Amino acid sequence: MGFGGKRIGKSPCSFVAQTFSLCFLLIFPLFAATQKPIAAAATHPVINVAAVVKPRYIQLGEKARLELTLSGDAFIEHIKAPMFNFLPAFLAVPLHSETLPHLKSDKIAVSMAWVYELIPQAVGDFTLSDIQFDYQGSLYFANPGAIRVSGTDTYQEALTGGVHQVEVEVETSAPYINAPFTYTFRYLYTVTLPTRESPTPRLPEFRDFFVEKLETPPPYTRQIRGKTFWVEEYTRKLYAKRAGQIVLDPAELLLPLPQGRRTLKTKPLTLTVQPLPEMGRPADFSGPIGEYQISAELERGWVEVGSALTLTVRVSGRGNLQVGDAPKSPTIPGVMVSGPNLSYDAMPTSMAYVYTLTPLRTGTLRIPAIPYVHFDPNRATYVTTQTAPMLLSVRPSPNDLVDVETEDSAWRFWVALLLVILLVGGLIAGFLWYRTGFQMPSKGSASTPSGTHGPEKRQAKDLNASGSSEEPVTPGSHAREAIAALANTDTTHDVAKFANTLAQALYQYLEGTLALLQRNVDTVRQVGVQAQISEDILAELVDLLTKCDYYRFAPVRLSGDERDGLIARAEAVIDYIDNLQNADTK
Repeated sequence: MGFGGKRIGKSPCSFVAQTFSLCFLLIFPLFAATQKPIAAAATHPVINVAAVVKPRYIQLGEKARLELTLSGDAFIEHIKAPMFNFLPAFLAVPLHSETLPHLKSDKIAVSMAWVYELIPQAVGDFTLSDIQFDYQGSLYFANPGAIRVSGTDTYQEALTGGVHQVEVEVETSAPYINAPFTYTFRYLYTVTLPTRESPTPRLPEFRDFFVEKLETPPPYTRQIRGKTFWVEEYTRKLYAKRAGQIVLDPAELLLPLPQGRRTLKTKPLTLTVQPLPEMGRPADFSGPIGEYQISAELERGWVEVGSALTLTVRVSGRGNLQVGDAPKSPTIPGVMVSGPNLSYDAMPTSMAYVYTLTPLRTGTLRIPAIPYVHFDPNRATYVTTQTAPMLLSVRPSPNDLVDVETEDSAWRFWVALLLVILLVGGLIAGFLWYRTGFQMPSKGSASTPSGTHGPEKRQAKDLNASGSSEEPVTPGSHAREAIAALANTDTTHDVAKFANTLAQALYQYLEGTLALLQRNVDTVRQVGVQAQISEDILAELVDLLTKCDYYRFAPVRLSGDERDGLIARAEAVIDYIDNLQNADTK
């Protein structure tokens, strides 16, 4: 039955044997463990290493988190800190490390974790280098992968991969003071945000600039590195108020993301504002800067003396129209000029200045060219542009009976003077006759011839006066009669007839005055140059004949004011050429 059958009493030998057996069972495992180091070393535990970066898309100024872990299926000891170097792209700052014991296969195992903060030092796509773990003389490696660092102007969503970015652009970084240039802020995105709230742009304050807000254009698309971006633009026109270096603050865009707001920023812009050059600056320069054209237009080509009409001078182009002064008022002898009154056109690139002209005498008046001086920043020079000179025909007023300067006024003055002299002479003669008649009545019959001489003389004078009133027929008078007959022509339904009659009258006048051989504009220009007609009058004559050809063949209407303007211009040209011919004959 073995030892179990004995209930009482034990021999000394059996006790010693049992004690030895128990000690052997307790000591042998320890002895065996100390006596087999090679076998234990030969069987390595399974070691796992890992490196994880979150998030993988960050902006410059943000931080990423790097977590490193080393774990195994047995108790891990003598673990060294991992080794890596991400410079110069990232600065790694250790946050903390921790030991995580856990039970695995009925054994106690330990995992080690290290946590670092990665601070980006540059913008770009970076593939991080391997991280080395050294455990009990063995090297283990883990690669954290790639990370993208964008500037403060770009954000990429982790889930959808959508890209949002901003940029800013100026037309020039070296503008002239008071010269206009454009500032454009753009928001570019590949996907729309899944929020009800829209992104909000924040532009700089532009403290040193005069700002003009331009119309926002509709969004458009642009291809960037193979991706399609939608583009929204916000544009301002800026005018620098001072010269020198000016730094424009970054523009911002607030993105209302589901996880919270994020702000995108552009880079600041440095501008060097140039002063206007002193060399070559005209004395009448008043400050306008840009590219301009100037034109002038009369309300009509004729006016009655003492009546007013308007002269509109229009300045158009691209620049600071609000800064410069109005064009200088034209100086016209015999005309009173007032104004200008500013008239804003429908187009923001044009301004109209309205002057009021009141002629004080009749005749053909010449409105001189009106200059406009400005600085052209593209050519970096001062430019003077001017209008074309114009002619204005001033007619006598039918209601003005006093001091009318016409050809008949001189004749009436001398007739009136002669009548006064005759009247005074008659009174004196009557007085003498009266005295003589009472003193020498016997000679009364002898005075009869002297009494009848007065009526005969007056009759002869009346004949001479009526004879002198008839003017000789000249090409000028014939042309004026033909042109005057057109004043009542109805041009509503028969424009061609009016234009043809006016052209025929001008051509006949030129044939009789300048010996014109062929009725065409080129021949008229050649004959006019030979007759030393001024360029302005010759250009006016050519324009009249050209418009006559236009109205003869083009299916257009001619208003009454336009008809009267053409008649007045034709009369003014004829008057000028007649005066020129009379001066040559003298």
